[in-house]
Amino acid sequence: MPLILTVFPVLLIEALTFWATASWLGLGWALFTVFALMGLGMVSTGVEMQRVSRLAAAKRISPGRLAGDYGLLTAGAILAATPGIASSIVGLLLIFPPTRALARRVLAARLVKSIENLGVRSFEATNANREATSYGSFFGPQEPQPGAQADQPTGEVIDESEIAEWTRNIRPEDFTGPENPENPDTPGEKG
Repeated sequence: MPLILTVFPVLLIEALTFWATASWLGLGWALFTVFALMGLGMVSTGVEMQRVSRLAAAKRISPGRLAGDYGLLTAGAILAATPGIASSIVGLLLIFPPTRALARRVLAARLVKSIENLGVRSFEATNANREATSYGSFFGPQEPQPGAQADQPTGEVIDESEIAEWTRNIRPEDFTGPENPENPDTPGEKG
């Protein structure tokens, strides 16, 4: 069904264009116009492809522009070779350099936008934008986790409540060294 919806408008436009040309110029001149546009499209495609190839060989255009030009020239050649006045005119517009450059800019902008939208949709569809939950670590305190930077601390984590309790109950004895035998809580050599 979608093919019919695509082909039917094209056939209708071609038929109406040929009918308008035939009623304006006559049937013979309308047929001549169809074949003349087809021939002009084929000849100009060959000339333009050679010109673009020479520019590419001289490194005067970028590879991206070369690919875009060849794609548009191929599409223009196919449209120009299709029997019909409207398709041949659209094909010639894709073949001639000024209109091809305009079409390339418009299509490149649409392509960039569609690629950006694809990236956003892919990012939203995956778990990349959600916060990851970690239920612990399989690595010891001395081993850095994969992807962890070297300057990240590893080892024992002191809870904030422990620090708050220690600061409320601070005593001078907490700052004595291990060599002080008077403090029984600290390990060290006695007397």
